[in-house]
Amino acid sequence: LLDYIDQAVAAERFRGAVEVRRGERVVLRKGFGFADPANEVPNGPNTRFRIGSITKQIAALAVLVLQEQGKLSVANNVCSYLPDCPPAWAPITIEQLLTHTSGLHNYYDGGVTADQFAAAVGAREPTPGQLVGLFAALPLDFPPGTRWAYSNSGYVVLGTLIEQVSGQSYGDFVREHVLDPIGMSDTGYEPGASGTEYAVGHDDWDTPTVMFDDSAFYAAGGMYSTVTDLGRWQQFLLTDDPPVVRQDTLAEMLRPHVMQIPGRWYGYGVELRGATTSSIDMIDHSGGLPGFY
Repeated sequence: LLDYIDQAVAAERFRGAVEVRRGERVVLRKGFGFADPANEVPNGPNTRFRIGSITKQIAALAVLVLQEQGKLSVANNVCSYLPDCPPAWAPITIEQLLTHTSGLHNYYDGGVTADQFAAAVGAREPTPGQLVGLFAALPLDFPPGTRWAYSNSGYVVLGTLIEQVSGQSYGDFVREHVLDPIGMSDTGYEPGASGTEYAVGHDDWDTPTVMFDDSAFYAAGGMYSTVTDLGRWQQFLLTDDPPVVRQDTLAEMLRPHVMQIPGRWYGYGVELRGATTSSIDMIDHSGGLPGFY
């Protein structure tokens, strides 16, 4: 494995960090190449990378924490909790937001630069309300619950829901109720955060990315983490230890709820793969945004 990774680094195909576990035993935890090539800052197990849509798992768990607190139910319509909810959203349930079956038009699907996005939204560091404004007046792409279509918009709405119901900011709520209990001290949502502990995104091997602010992706993809913390996250998902939510609640998050294509399903912020819902053999989710994958 090390030979394979070293060859990829030497061929300028990979720089980053890797953790491999077999059960609870860490087989490999190491950084490769530079987090900041211009200043020769090396990658390590605690280098903070933007994790893109892996954020969605953490947002989904935060919603389930609120459900266990009795503050919402994923079976209810999202408009039950949000003031000034667009009339077209009235049929949308929280679960449909979690599973990408809401019909909300995807406000971001790549293809624009940071400058173009800032011009469209009207700010380089948009508020959640400004993000919602990109799609709130658009018609739904399809009636809620009738099919699956990946939508970052749904998770932006979930972020605003978390804030509305909890009375805390999204970053503060996930810190207190998800990240700190699991011991993920190098993970968070802190728009504008920078420093030598953060990796610099690149368009190619030599070209630094003109970065979007993390607030452009919010609860859909705006968090950072390290391979060490993501290892803790994986162990939590596999063992429910520490018990952030009940075992049956966590099982509901990791259950296949809707088919994307044959052999691939979606839970709450996770993808699942298997020939049938009773033969799932992989749970995963990618995370990509300009400069990082």
